[in-house]
Formats: sequence, C-alpha cells, structure tokens
Amino acid sequence: MRIYLIRHGETVHNVAQVWAGSTDSALTNHGMLQIESLARCFAGSGIHFDTVFSSDLSRARITAEGICRLQPCPTAQAPLTPILTADLRERDFGSLEGVRISRVPVPAGTSQSIGDRQRILAHNQKETKESMRDRSLNFLQTHLLPLVLEEERSERNVAIVAHGLILRALWNCLTEFFDSSSISPMPGIAAWTGGPAALLSPVWSNTGFMEILIAVIPPLLSLSQPQASGLVDGGTSEPRCGQEVPPSRSGQSSLLQGWSMQILGVDNTEHLVGIRRTRGGIGSASYDSRQKRIDQFFK
Repeated sequence: MRIYLIRHGETVHNVAQVWAGSTDSALTNHGMLQIESLARCFAGSGIHFDTVFSSDLSRARITAEGICRLQPCPTAQAPLTPILTADLRERDFGSLEGVRISRVPVPAGTSQSIGDRQRILAHNQKETKESMRDRSLNFLQTHLLPLVLEEERSERNVAIVAHGLILRALWNCLTEFFDSSSISPMPGIAAWTGGPAALLSPVWSNTGFMEILIAVIPPLLSLSQPQASGLVDGGTSEPRCGQEVPPSRSGQSSLLQGWSMQILGVDNTEHLVGIRRTRGGIGSASYDSRQKRIDQFFK
C-alpha cells in the first residue's frame, strides 16, 4: 500500500503568517492553483487513489475534493469523494488563533527570546500534544489499519489530506506500529541526515506530500534482516540534535510486526514548479468560487 500524506493548499492565514489551527481559514486564489496542479500531477502520473481521507476543515476538504475531481471514475462506480473526519483537524491554538506568529504576546518583564515565545505558546495552546496523539491513533486504528490489513487489496493507494502539525503527529504514531529496524528511507531523501528512520521529523509545504510504501516483509527476508536495517550507511542510533526520542514500546509489541515501511519522498512539491502568484494582491486574496479565472473570460 502506498500512502500519501498531503497538506492543504495555501490559505489567507498562511499568507498573513498567523495561527489558524481549528479556525476555518479560507484558501487563497494561489492555493486553488496549487490544488489544481497537485490534482493534475497525480492524475497525469497514473496515481489513482482507492480512498481519500480528509480533515473536515474547508481548506483540507477542498484540497481533497480537488484531487478526487481529476481521478478516473470506473464505469458503474460512484465518483471518488473524500471521507471527512475531525480526527485530522489541525491543532487548536486556543487564544492564539488569529495572532501573528511573530507577535506571540509576552508578559511585561519577560524577554522576547524564542524560548520565552515557545513557553508562552505552550501555555496558551488549548490542545495538548497528548490530545493530538489520541486523535492520530484513533484515525489510524479506525480508518487506516483496517485498509492496510486487507490482504486482497495490498496494492491500493490512499491519500490523507490534513494540516502540517497533525500530519507530523500522525507520522510519529504510525512509526510506532512498526519495528524500528523495518523503517527505511529511499536514498537521496532531502530531509534525511542519518539515524533511525523513526526519528525523521518531516515538514510540509502547502500541497506538499510525503509518500510512503507499506508492505509485508517476505518470510526469508524477515529472517535474515539485520537489526540495524533502519540506518543508512554512516548513520548512528543516536537521535539528531533537537529531535525527540520516540516513546518506549516496552511491554508493547508492534501492531505491524512483519511489515516494512519505506519512505519514498518527503514534502514533494515538484508539481508547483512554474506556478506563479497572480500579482496585484489577487493571488493572496481569499478564493471565491463565484469568480472566474481570467482565461475563462476568453472561452
């Protein structure tokens, strides 16, 4: 199974560099161009999705719907539509939603250092990391794992459209289902600097996607697989600077024992090459579905 972890298109909150979180931020005109380009990229590359999951916030839902719109529809089958779930919503930033990221309020008498901002941000955040982890695990166990374990559909493609922070939480939870030695990156992964693959901390640009391949390890290969196969040449088992060590699995066996996960790409944005933002503030403005693009006036 190939899984594509996809971030939504650009929003007005992204352009303004303010915290959005659970706020239903509108897509920009440029964001809609990103979505259209992503959808064409998948369709043109022959990547046909069997299932598309999405956050129920509009910026993710519209991104998912754009992907589905260009997917082929087999005869006698209903068109592909995204399955919406609140489990994939972005982190709720509480009182900081709508606040400019570089202007996190600092109480009088404290410095404006990055450390102070992070502590204040943590204090004001309504949703905890534990809550995000619970939502991620619920999504994986309720929606994704049943598809992974369907032996007759091992070749399926699944898209998960969501937001930057919840996608990272989802990734961290997914790695816990595997033996660390069975997770490996493809050579040349730009975000890779060595060390255990489970410690990879991916990021997502608008409509950027992470591609992973999950498969059953053949019996003979499973028996001969070295314990350090999750490392690249010259790698180390020590975590990189600034990274968190994954939670201990002591007393807990991996749910996908005997399976492997290969990281095929991180924050793939090749589909955005050549896209230019419309000038005059139009590209950064909120998208209105009633508007026509300039090329449509000449049709």
